[in-house]
Amino acid sequence: MKILNLFSSKKVANSDIVPVNVDTTDNDQESAMTADHPEEEKKNNIVTIKWGTGMPIDVIYNYIHKNFEDDGYQDALVNQDIAYRDTRISIIRNDLEMLFNRITLCYKKNLREAQVRIDNSRKAFALSAAANLEAQLATYEEHLAEIEKMKQLFDDNDAKMLTMIESYKRGFLKGINAATMDFINNNH
Repeated sequence: MKILNLFSSKKVANSDIVPVNVDTTDNDQESAMTADHPEEEKKNNIVTIKWGTGMPIDVIYNYIHKNFEDDGYQDALVNQDIAYRDTRISIIRNDLEMLFNRITLCYKKNLREAQVRIDNSRKAFALSAAANLEAQLATYEEHLAEIEKMKQLFDDNDAKMLTMIESYKRGFLKGINAATMDFINNNH
């Protein structure tokens, strides 16, 4: 359900990425005010880091880098059949392909909306707004090109695009080993 809700807004919030702003302002007034209150000074000295674009493409990156090792391990403890593992891998692949399609559609929708707003801004002689929208449009186009490149790499089974599958396989293998050791230990 979370994935469906991601596309209802322009920005994507992801539980794995917590975007925050870096605030390193240091002026004399703030220093004078916090000198008397050391607790406030500690709060003002917190440094945080923002990464990612905060846009739908981040969902794809997060899925690719998601660690499925625990899932593979738990699955192998329940069912050591290789056909079961292959089915789960197929599901993981299909989920990524669906993400590619959904996010591509989201960007295409955003492109159309941005183009309409650019046209309206130009008609209203709001040239700075049109320029900002054109920059946003260029970002959308850049992300779409990156998604197409990622799709191609995924179709070619490039290792960079298969980290989630490799982590699942690794977990599944560990689970089979654990189940085998448990079987050996209980039969001797």
